[in-house]
Amino acid sequence: MFWDAIKNWKGAVEINGQKFDSVDDAYTTLLELNQSCSSVVLHALSEDATERKNSRLESVPDVLYKVTVRQYMTKPANSNFDFMKKWNNNIPMPLRTMVGTIEKETAGMVYMKLHGDITSRVTQYCMRCGKPITNPVSQFFGMGPECGGHHYVNPFETEEELRIAIEDYRRNYLQRIVWEGWIIKSAIIEQEEIRSE
Repeated sequence: MFWDAIKNWKGAVEINGQKFDSVDDAYTTLLELNQSCSSVVLHALSEDATERKNSRLESVPDVLYKVTVRQYMTKPANSNFDFMKKWNNNIPMPLRTMVGTIEKETAGMVYMKLHGDITSRVTQYCMRCGKPITNPVSQFFGMGPECGGHHYVNPFETEEELRIAIEDYRRNYLQRIVWEGWIIKSAIIEQEEIRSE
């Protein structure tokens, strides 16, 4: 890869029409393009273009988002993909779907403070692995039996018992799963604004 030729550039870059604040921000995109053998059109941008770009990078921390990411954001760094090591102290996201705030962002990445939570009455895809949830009781808990560590057939006698169990699960398990760090924007499959805090 041509990484050695550009790694010392201090300004912004544009790769195939997408702008990045720095070569470090563009690293993951360059790696993905290199692995897929895609052609790369690279432009080094002047410093004043970088300043203009940085002036409009404002986060809105009081807005709560639900994000679902690609599986690789839940994996530690490896020899082919060292993003987690480089940007997040090799601490991957614990769940593929999490809820939280955007603290800051660049052209290619977003820094978020996240926690686990259920945002709808039933969940069709497991928040940990992303697979479809077929167990009807597990759909209330947001994780399949294996990822959630439960094997519910239907242990609840009433709707009220189920509601109490879900609230207990949210407070004492899901909402205690916390993570903060950089997420590659192209890794975000879904992003939904759910409410203001």
